[in-house]
Amino acid sequence: MSRTQALVVLALALVKHAFAHTWVEQLTNVASNGTFVAGYGYARSFVDRDEPGYNGGDANKWLIPQIQTFADAADLLCHPSQRTAVQTPAYPRLQSTPGSMIALRYLENGHATIPGSGGPGRPKLGGTVFVFGTHTPAQDEKLFDVLAWTRDGSGGNKRGILLTAQNFDDGRCYQLGNNAAAANTRQEQFPNPIIGQPGSAHELPCETDVLMPNDLNVNNPYTLYWVWQWSSAPSESQGGSPHGKDEYYTSCLDVDIVSEVLSKQSDNRLQQQDSQSRAVDDFKSRQALTVDPLAIYSNPAFGTSVIASSTPTALSGARSLQSANTMVTSTKY
Repeated sequence: MSRTQALVVLALALVKHAFAHTWVEQLTNVASNGTFVAGYGYARSFVDRDEPGYNGGDANKWLIPQIQTFADAADLLCHPSQRTAVQTPAYPRLQSTPGSMIALRYLENGHATIPGSGGPGRPKLGGTVFVFGTHTPAQDEKLFDVLAWTRDGSGGNKRGILLTAQNFDDGRCYQLGNNAAAANTRQEQFPNPIIGQPGSAHELPCETDVLMPNDLNVNNPYTLYWVWQWSSAPSESQGGSPHGKDEYYTSCLDVDIVSEVLSKQSDNRLQQQDSQSRAVDDFKSRQALTVDPLAIYSNPAFGTSVIASSTPTALSGARSLQSANTMVTSTKY
């Protein structure tokens, strides 16, 4: 491939990535009746979209891999500003109790409501969000190390567990102004004005609903890794990727575990806080189409050209992990 051709391929890849991004905007507790309760919390080093320092998402967005087609064993899981447990003063951690339900909220950016979003080979329903938990986060946490974690804690390096796997599309969220029929229908069904601005319109964030473990230690933080898998399966269709491609977006965050959550934590709403006050109806029982984080690597055509080359890759290792975890993941959902 000539240098010019390589630059064209890179430019096209970056254009595609520009339209595929999101991150955890906000966390909240969910009561047993589905009501959002006890204030809000945020990811590490979070920057609100309406803050003067907001730079179009670079402060919050983390894409893996950054440029190449396939993720590598060296790829770090967290955004550079999220590799240590540091909060922006105005956007603290969520406080929650062992065994409670929390919602991690994020914007859909068309991946839930625009048909065929992302092109050939993309997963249905916007792909899968996996949430992992650990008592012992690492500053240099690696993507493939975390993807190997399982429900029972026996996977990979055994430092964490898979808490949930849910479809990116929660069946309710929508974006404003994308002219998608599904978005318009959802907006009519679930109006979502900005708090304090009657008659206004605000897009409705999607959510990942996470049941916190019962055995968490009170007065200690618990780290969550939110991992959106938006990878493409191999496709020979026009616009597809013959060998597939990896694409992940992540948010790294901590929750302060307490014995009792105050009915109202400090007033730390977003500057343009939406008024949605309830979780999706099936928040207790959501199931993803894909429940194994390593399932895509079981496709023998995925990454074939990379594995055959001398380019360092984690794909063969991921396939070994996927094979080892199959028994565990298939019996835990």
